[in-house]
Amino acid sequence: MADLSAERIANAALELVDSEGVNAFTLRGVARRLNVTPMALYHHVADKEELAALVVDAVVKSVPRDDGTGDWKEDLWLMSRWMRAYTLKHPSVGQLRRAHRVWTPLMLSTTNDWFGYWRQSGLNEENTIKAAGACGLAIYGLINEELNIRNMTPPKPEVLERIRNVQAVFAQKPDVTSMFELTVRSVIDGVFTRLSAEQNA
Repeated sequence: MADLSAERIANAALELVDSEGVNAFTLRGVARRLNVTPMALYHHVADKEELAALVVDAVVKSVPRDDGTGDWKEDLWLMSRWMRAYTLKHPSVGQLRRAHRVWTPLMLSTTNDWFGYWRQSGLNEENTIKAAGACGLAIYGLINEELNIRNMTPPKPEVLERIRNVQAVFAQKPDVTSMFELTVRSVIDGVFTRLSAEQNA
């Protein structure tokens, strides 16, 4: 097809993963969605790994990112909120990234920004790397656990009746977005405070 492009192929692959999951991600499946032969895709993408990278970049670009404020803690929070937004918008793409070990220049630039904000904290180089890594893992873990919980069936009422504290938790309808902000800000503050104290001891 004359109008076939890498961008169009990536968008079709993203639609496929969103609708059918990461196991459906094949060049044949994407070609079928575009009504072309698999061979036609190879004029625009070299292989499945390159296509996976294009899909991941398309997801990262799908949600606008806030400009920096100059306050490193606030910028870390805004970046965390942005990561959560694009992950929840396209929940299967994280699995795609892990399956194909995707690191694109755009992703590396984002990681560079994350470490850059932590460098503004005044921590030394060793503690900056430690803080950025620990917080990044904690926040990605939090986002992924939110996805897991969304897909879980709640316990049956007769089970909850026997466990009062858990019953109270499931009886509430928490503001998950506010809980996410509380947790992220607490993690950033806690890691910084702990490493600062160790550094200045």
